[in-house]
Amino acid sequence: MKESEQVSYKQLNPSPVLEDFIDSYWEHKNLKDTPNKLTIFPDSFFKVIVYLVDKKIVAFFLTGLWPKETEIIIPPQATVYGIKFKILAPEYIFQREITSLLNSHIELDLSFWDIENYNFDDFQTVVDQIENTIITKLAQYIEVEGKKLQLSQLLDLVQGDVTAEEVSNQIAWSNRQINRYLNKYLGVSLKTYLNIQKIYTSYIQIREGRFHPDKGYFDQAHFIKEVKKHTSQTPKELYKKQHDRFIQLKNIQKK
Repeated sequence: MKESEQVSYKQLNPSPVLEDFIDSYWEHKNLKDTPNKLTIFPDSFFKVIVYLVDKKIVAFFLTGLWPKETEIIIPPQATVYGIKFKILAPEYIFQREITSLLNSHIELDLSFWDIENYNFDDFQTVVDQIENTIITKLAQYIEVEGKKLQLSQLLDLVQGDVTAEEVSNQIAWSNRQINRYLNKYLGVSLKTYLNIQKIYTSYIQIREGRFHPDKGYFDQAHFIKEVKKHTSQTPKELYKKQHDRFIQLKNIQKK
């Protein structure tokens, strides 16, 4: 089997009813007989992740936000499924804060979401089961509180290309109230969240070999400094290693 066939990555978008809560689902397969070492960069999402070997769950956990790069290892002959959640998910899906999981994770019991009884035959089947579970949990809510929904939709639209003051003005919600909400559920301020979004979006231009910022930074020196702060790499270093350890550069999709 060729090297390119030994590791695969697929991504699916959520159903329209869940697009305010979930960014995407992904499947990563390591069919090699050796571990696959990867570096994951800040992307403004927290996640539920499940590792399987021979279709049996070997790890199942919930992460918080990762404001800095994180090293992960995919075991040999393993399949990993993940869900990227948006800012409304802690309150409306998990009914808990994710602040305590900043830069960390907790193991989940296999009874959570009844995942021990899932059918893991293929990616779409897994996603269908996850969506059925989450939609059932959301059924108790008639609607999401207006300002929170506006905030989530605006942040998803602008992808960091906005100031905290502009966000506050556009949705008529004070910066103090927004920060209180984000700090309560995610553990970061609005400014920090926007910076993470902006860096994540910049991976697209870095992947294409463009190292001068398209927008959002004072100059190239500022851009390099911010990229290195979040990833410990310069834009050129990321570009050179994008097919090695940095899976996000290869697979990030344009909005």
